[in-house]
Amino acid sequence: MMRATRKKAEKAGAKLERLSAGRQAYHHGDLRAALIAAGLALIEQHGAKGFTLKDAARMAGVSIAAPYRHFADRDALLAAIQAEGFARFNAALLAAYQQESDALARFVELGVAYVHFALEHPAHFRVMFSMESKVRPDPPELPEDSDGFSLLVKAVTALYPQASRERIYDLVLANWSLVHGFALLTIDGSFAGTVGAIHVESQLRRTLAFFVPASF
Repeated sequence: MMRATRKKAEKAGAKLERLSAGRQAYHHGDLRAALIAAGLALIEQHGAKGFTLKDAARMAGVSIAAPYRHFADRDALLAAIQAEGFARFNAALLAAYQQESDALARFVELGVAYVHFALEHPAHFRVMFSMESKVRPDPPELPEDSDGFSLLVKAVTALYPQASRERIYDLVLANWSLVHGFALLTIDGSFAGTVGAIHVESQLRRTLAFFVPASF
């Protein structure tokens, strides 16, 4: 009970901090940032479909006409939030990937960074992977770019260097499904009383070990 109360207080504090930052940005001329901050707060309260652009304007403390300088409608605001989320997400996963040098550590740390991002940015996370998202991964061609999906392809390929591309893709999708489901269960509180917040990361590391081939 105390943990749940503390978690709610932390979420409320984070929301107020974002709103304060957004309004401060607006007073300095960045209306777009203020509206994004308001949108994130509303997503946490009502979900991605539970608010209007007018609601975002009111929460940001601006006129209901002001948002239309940057966003045609709520979907345009959600698209901006989604883009911002993926930029932060990819940067977080790249940092996790680059801090390790061996294949196993890179594979595990990508999963840990994925879940950490979901915990730290739940509103971004929900919009990024909602049904409204237009982002869909294509079967990999072992790309050289550094977005999160491509980094996972590289990490799995390094773990299974003899696997075919089709097998790599199967393993990537299996791992992605596992980590994404783990992230959603965590931010939804489904692990409360079973895993516990303190043990989430250690449980994830043990779960990811199921993917590690016997040669490691």
